[in-house]
Order: sequence, then structure tokens, then C-alpha cells
Amino acid sequence: MSDDATTPIPYDDIVWACTHLCELIEYENQALALHDAATVRELTENKAALARIYEQAVAPMADDPHLVDTLAPEQKEELLALGNRLKDLVEENARRIKAEMEAYQMLMDAVVSAVKISKTSSVTYGRAGMVEDHVPGDGNSISFNQTL
Repeated sequence: MSDDATTPIPYDDIVWACTHLCELIEYENQALALHDAATVRELTENKAALARIYEQAVAPMADDPHLVDTLAPEQKEELLALGNRLKDLVEENARRIKAEMEAYQMLMDAVVSAVKISKTSSVTYGRAGMVEDHVPGDGNSISFNQTL
């Protein structure tokens, strides 16, 4: 083999990884639209694995962009279409994830704010057996601990 030989682009690997990654992200976007956090969590490992496979498959093109010239015109068109589809899905995915995070943050802020302005008092018996009112800030607390 001469020094001029180039490593061929793993075309089939790129198509496979990109297609499956697109399908997974479409499914994840649907789960995000339905606020299905459990499904999103379940997809995380597969999404990361597919992203690694895709990254490894396109690495030769990143290292040597001229490798694209070794592809047939229809292969170039297919890769371009898949790449654009993936790009659009990733952008939508990022927007949906950001929106979910902002919604959860707004919910938590609202809960904290409501607790702070709450005028709830508790009634207890004091040392002398008398009824005493307690107002927020004098030892009463609230806790919220849930995985979102």
C-alpha cells in the first residue's frame, strides 16, 4: 500500500449511525413533548452510544475533508440529507430540553415563593399549657425532595 492511499469513508456505518440517532432523537423529542421524563432517562445511554458511533464514523472526514470526494454523488446527497435531518432534530431536542428545564425551574421557584409568602401558622401548647400561635420563620419548615 502506498502513502497516497486513503482510508475509505465508512459510508454504511455513517448512514446506520445517523439514521438510528435520528430515530432515537425523534422518539426523545416526542417524550419531551409529553413531559415523559422516565422515557428520556431510559434513552440517555443509547443516545450517548449512538452519538459515539456516529462521531467515530465521521472522524475520517473531519480529519481529511477531501475524503468526501471519494463518494458517489448519490452517497453525498444521502449523507447531506441525513446530516441536515440530524442537525434539525438536535436543534429541536436542545430547545425541548431547555424548555423542560426552565419549566421545572419555574415550578420550583413558584413553590419556594409560595412557601415564603405563606401566612400559615401552627397552634401548639406552650410551657404553661396555654395555646400559642407560631408564625413562619420561627422554626417551622417545609421540604421538597423529588427527582424531576
